[in-house]
Amino acid sequence: MAGEYKTLARLFHADRSHDAFINHNRLATSRLEADSTFRTGIRTPLGELFIAMPRQMSITIERILVDERTISRMWHDIPGVMRWDYIRHGISEELLATNTMEGVRSTRKEVEAAIDAARKTDTGTATVSKRHGNAAKKPRFMEFAKLYLGLSDTQARFPQTLEAIRDIYDKVALDEIPADSKPDGELFRLRDVGILGPHGDCIHTGVSGENRISVMLSEMINLVDSDTMPALVSAIAAHFLFEYVHPFYDGNGRTGRYLLALSLKRVLTLPTVLSLSRIIAENKEAYYKAFTETEDKLNCGELTSFVLTILRLIGVAQRELIDELGIKLDQLAKAKIQCGTMQDTFNLSRNATTILFQIMQEQLFGPRTTVSLEEAANHLRLSKQSARKYVAELSRHHLIDFTHRRPLRCKASETVIRNLEGLPPRSAVKESATAQSAGPRSA
Repeated sequence: MAGEYKTLARLFHADRSHDAFINHNRLATSRLEADSTFRTGIRTPLGELFIAMPRQMSITIERILVDERTISRMWHDIPGVMRWDYIRHGISEELLATNTMEGVRSTRKEVEAAIDAARKTDTGTATVSKRHGNAAKKPRFMEFAKLYLGLSDTQARFPQTLEAIRDIYDKVALDEIPADSKPDGELFRLRDVGILGPHGDCIHTGVSGENRISVMLSEMINLVDSDTMPALVSAIAAHFLFEYVHPFYDGNGRTGRYLLALSLKRVLTLPTVLSLSRIIAENKEAYYKAFTETEDKLNCGELTSFVLTILRLIGVAQRELIDELGIKLDQLAKAKIQCGTMQDTFNLSRNATTILFQIMQEQLFGPRTTVSLEEAANHLRLSKQSARKYVAELSRHHLIDFTHRRPLRCKASETVIRNLEGLPPRSAVKESATAQSAGPRSA
């Protein structure tokens, strides 16, 4: 790629002169001490961690911030009740993606149940069912889901203490960790740990000793809170540091990516943050390669290339999000028009039209694509018995289909969905196919 920023290691290997080592040391010192460089003051066997600011970095950061304005504008155009459905779907995708990356088996049904349970505990609507005198077991990943739900809280902050980091780890990963891999120190691991690559070779050794782990994680907290470098840069640098330290035997990836989401939330919109793990999972080779290349001792602790890689992944997430939201908003506008047309065509009551629009919004933004009688009643601020007659009105005109009877749940009918997606009615498609197969008639 023309103008691509080259790491110190790549430049060293490209230098065929007898002065390669001298040139390498001179360039490393020059990058570290440049006025535009952000120095962390964090010293590792790789060298002091630092981030240079090449023009690619400035351009990429500016593009991200501009795209965030677009996403923020589009996000506020989505009806408030539908934002929750979109967030719920985003959290579901985030948990599935990060579990997949770490080899943790999870199903969409499990994850969605965890999100629902987490939300109920947050809103105080959870009920404790008992069987044989024991409280019902909480769903898998519920605490993990609760953390991601907390990202929507404007007061959510990056952990300020080592104990808070351990608390996050317990909620994110501890229940899924085998007994012999749980932390054995006061907060973190005591023994050394090696990370194996795809071919069984050790590609990384975590920091040795709990005391040193604690010191470096304290430096990580200070780095995130630093006001001497851009928040995007410090968040990504802190993510590298957490994974480099590797404070636990297992579960570091899931914990580290949640901490990354928490630190990025200061700068980026929630939809962008919630789409990042999926993009990382889809580009995991580039993601893991960024770690291994950065840890090359010839790079002398420079994190520039690593930061650029994560920034580019954020950019990919944003572009996909802008495309997706654009389609959804266009469909939402068409759904509103379609509801008005159906109201006139079938002489629908106002409440029936309102429920139909609610169902169509769920079709566009929701993870289930169905609406319960209770949800319809709450939306209308009526009792379930009163709402039932408006649901029946929609059913009578074949505008909805029932997916469950107890409890009652419904979805948009195939006709409504095809209209929403800009497709002709299925009957018209069949008639067209029949006409084509019959061929032209003779006079």
